[in-house]
Amino acid sequence: MKAVKDLQKETIHIALAFCDPKGGYSRHAAVTMASIFANTKESVCVHIIHDETLTEENRNKLATTAGDFGQSADFINAGSMIEGKNIDVSRLTADGARGTLYRLLLPEIVGADKIIYLDCDIAVNMDIAELWDVPLENFAVAAARDVWSLDYIKGAPVPWRLGLVWDVLGVSRDGYFNAGVLLMNLKKLREEYDFLKAVEDFYAKYKKCITLADQDCLNYIFAKDKLLIDEKFNRIDAGGVGEEDLRGSIWHMAGGAAKPWVACTRPYVDDLYWRYLRLTPYCRSEDELIRLMLSGLSSPAFTHIHSADCVKRLKKQLADNLFRAHIWTLPYIIAAKLKEPGR
Repeated sequence: MKAVKDLQKETIHIALAFCDPKGGYSRHAAVTMASIFANTKESVCVHIIHDETLTEENRNKLATTAGDFGQSADFINAGSMIEGKNIDVSRLTADGARGTLYRLLLPEIVGADKIIYLDCDIAVNMDIAELWDVPLENFAVAAARDVWSLDYIKGAPVPWRLGLVWDVLGVSRDGYFNAGVLLMNLKKLREEYDFLKAVEDFYAKYKKCITLADQDCLNYIFAKDKLLIDEKFNRIDAGGVGEEDLRGSIWHMAGGAAKPWVACTRPYVDDLYWRYLRLTPYCRSEDELIRLMLSGLSSPAFTHIHSADCVKRLKKQLADNLFRAHIWTLPYIIAAKLKEPGR
């Protein structure tokens, strides 16, 4: 254990977790890695939590991305670990990507006392050591507020659907965090939490009312055990971001707009993706960069042809949405009416 602690003083531990059945998501992970390495002087080890869908070619490119910067990558195949758990994996992944489950294994597969978890649609345009050095105290996680929670604090209306879910889960409207960037207290999680069991219990109880499966779940589990940190550690471009705003933040390419590899909807933030891609083995020349940018315009987001599976999925989503609308909306409206003055 002493060796682990000594290593932690010298090394910043980062975790990326993903499933890559189509072979394209590894490229986005490489961009996130390159953005970290390009802005950080300290030693960094990126723990890549994956499954059998990671090809040997992509594994080599991710390792090369780290090696080019003199940093290290640690590959951990978590697919069999998840299958070996006494849980219903199909139920836990019904509303989200399978890769989101892999971060739940971090306390048992990474020996460090803490780790930074990042989604793979992120560009780190700052020294990641600044987040690493945030005092966790005795909290289980540290995270930045989600954009809707920030809007609530500013007095903007929150969509009734989100407000309903937060109220049902017992999550404060001014404290709902975005789970794409997490500073995790692995030591505390190992000692005090059974992560996967807590997730399964959550899904069994709230599956029909949640909006963002994994994020709602983590907010529920850590409702009273989280440290809210500055939004610069997880910024989402909701419009109005200029080039001068980019520096000194972690940019999360989420929030409903198309991803930069599909379409350019947020010019300055999207440019970060392509800028850091040029620092990876996935794009070694300007010609390759142009080819990749143009290929995005013919991606499935623009040319998708619906299959029988799509129809089945849409039918299921429609049924779930109707259930949620009828079961959860009416009690919420009644409760709101009962709170009106004079009642």
